[in-house]
Amino acid sequence: MKKIIVLFICFLAVFYFAKTVHIVADYVKPEKEQAFYEGNVKVEIEEDKIKVYCESMKVSKYQNEWRLVDAKKSEVFFEDGVATSTALKYDIKLKTGTMTDNVKAEVIDKESTDTILINCDSMDIDLDKDIFKGSSQDVVKIYKGKIEATAKRFSYDRKSGKIELEGNVILLDHDKNIKMWADRVQITTVDDKMVATNAKVELIVEE
Repeated sequence: MKKIIVLFICFLAVFYFAKTVHIVADYVKPEKEQAFYEGNVKVEIEEDKIKVYCESMKVSKYQNEWRLVDAKKSEVFFEDGVATSTALKYDIKLKTGTMTDNVKAEVIDKESTDTILINCDSMDIDLDKDIFKGSSQDVVKIYKGKIEATAKRFSYDRKSGKIELEGNVILLDHDKNIKMWADRVQITTVDDKMVATNAKVELIVEE
């Protein structure tokens, strides 16, 4: 029975948005407008190079298309990156979504080949445009090479190689030996050049 249901979902995916969605789960409950999956759920969309592993998931129709994913305790694998969160809402057609609660991400930067590490409360992802935006009630934590930073909000455009930090930014650059406090900092990932506004800088002079 489970194999028939999986093939049914895949057929709908091909018909509506020319993508094949492979879904495997311990328990499957299909309905007319929604389908429920529980236990060791694994989703793969080969065309988009995306995999999602989660504890449970609901897929809903939107505008007569199977496209809205609501997953719990999810791990998302995408091109040169992975992100985990307690909750995930994702639009299969648009390749956009929101991850919330204990979000952790590792993204290989295309300009510098450094791995960008992100910890935050909420993160919006656009896997088509390669843009990640997030915030935290306390602080967002960003790590890149020799740079460590905290802020209230961040935006990372992987295609253009730009990281923007906003709100009570504290940045430590171990390579340049500086510590910075600012309202806003923009980092160019290819060479770690920075532009800051309303900034205070502390130079660390080695004896």
